Amino acid sequence: MKRSYKKRTVLDFSKIGQIAFVFFVVFIAYRILTPPSNETGPLKAPDGSKTARLKTFYYYDNQPSYKIYYREAGKRAWLNLLYLPAHTNAPANAKADIAWSRDSDRLDFLIDGTSIWHHVFSP
Repeated sequence: MKRSYKKRTVLDFSKIGQIAFVFFVVFIAYRILTPPSNETGPLKAPDGSKTARLKTFYYYDNQPSYKIYYREAGKRAWLNLLYLPAHTNAPANAKADIAWSRDSDRLDFLIDGTSIWHHVFSP
């Protein structure tokens, strides 16, 4: 029985069109499924032990949704502390911000200068 072997290259150039199409479809899906957003921060704690950031998403009807993330100093992963969806009582044109306490143990979420949520970090 005679076998014939075909030498294969690492990258098959006849498949480049299909690969480009798949990347294009993934890119379009990402753009469609990712809402527009604004980011406030990163804001370092006064003692430098933590960093926080506030992300504002606009899913529909120009109503903001808020996410607050933080991470310890020296770590790479951001942890989600709060998700406040758009269907809550937050006004659409409110000024949202975050602020650390002086001792870096408390992170406040402010809307129009009023604290509506806080997280106390245990020592």
